[in-house]
Amino acid sequence: MPVPQTLTASRNATWAPTLVYPYQGPALPLDGAHIAMQIRLYGGALGDALLTLPAIAFTDTLASGTAGQSDELRWLSLSPRVEPGDPANAAAATWAAMPASGEAGDSRSDDFDIRITYADGASELLVSPGVFILAPGVTTV
Repeated sequence: MPVPQTLTASRNATWAPTLVYPYQGPALPLDGAHIAMQIRLYGGALGDALLTLPAIAFTDTLASGTAGQSDELRWLSLSPRVEPGDPANAAAATWAAMPASGEAGDSRSDDFDIRITYADGASELLVSPGVFILAPGVTTV
């Protein structure tokens, strides 16, 4: 079952959190899998996403218990990364590629989800629904 989550970033700084999702049971079949994230104006918005992270780095570790036993607790850790970027030369996976907010100085709030696609093509949502808040930031030097 996907978890709801709110994430916040600042347009003027690198966003590189470690997102940790605990789960009970055997390890997920992550060999050959990839994890992606998209930010959209709202859930189900048609067309291109505002920002796409197509291949988020991840690790899956045994947190406690014994591997293969009923007491197994695991952590799926994700390491997404988005750079501020150059507003004069906006590129994919930078905050410069994101549209401005409605009013100067306002944060923008969009929707996101994070999806795991396994090697066999099956996929599931890890985070959904999600709210992504992008603040304008202050320091630019």
